[in-house]
Amino acid sequence: MKINWFYIRMLVLVVLTLGLVAFTHKRNANRKVKEVQINFEAGANLFVTAESVDKLLIQNGKPIEGQYKEILDLKDLEDKLDAHAMIADADVYMTLDGVVGATVKQRKPLARVQTQTPFYIDEEGKTMPLSSNYSARVPLVTGVSQEQVKEVYPLLKYLQEDKVLATQVVGISRFKNGDYSLTLRVLDYDVVIGKIEQLSSKFSNYKAFYQKAIKDNSLEVYKNVDLRFKGQVVGTKK
Repeated sequence: MKINWFYIRMLVLVVLTLGLVAFTHKRNANRKVKEVQINFEAGANLFVTAESVDKLLIQNGKPIEGQYKEILDLKDLEDKLDAHAMIADADVYMTLDGVVGATVKQRKPLARVQTQTPFYIDEEGKTMPLSSNYSARVPLVTGVSQEQVKEVYPLLKYLQEDKVLATQVVGISRFKNGDYSLTLRVLDYDVVIGKIEQLSSKFSNYKAFYQKAIKDNSLEVYKNVDLRFKGQVVGTKK
């Protein structure tokens, strides 16, 4: 009987490959986590520290460093980080040489709301607790409750995206009738914007008024600048 050496060689190759894979898998499973590396997106770790993140990276009731790689649940570790009040998103991964890395994106506040229990409103329009590690330099909002966060959020987002207004506005006040006014960093007048609607038109009118007042050297004579009236700006002098 003629021996088919081709099939024999292929069979041997398959067996060797399977053996190598099994050996590599077993060897890799027996490796332990030798190091934990924590990276903050954009290099900022203002509201949550690396130490705080490291304390969340636990499994089976103990730190993951020194534990076998095979028993780690990376999804569970990610969920723990994502649940942190100061973290917007986290990615946990493992390298072949036993290093567990965590890339953390912190939440970014747009404003601080002054209530009995103060809180931030973040860039996604969600409430965010204050941090004991860092106090953000953002506009202070008064007269707004947690139920009115969705109402004020479009204004906060608009101010954040406007380079001029973002540097000028330091305070936002809501009145009982639902109108809003802005307090400016340097200028000694309030800007009344009324309801949070037609913001683009209102602030375009305000910028035109502002540029003219600069030319006239008259900014200091106003105590209020009212944007509630369509197509015009009403300035009240001191």
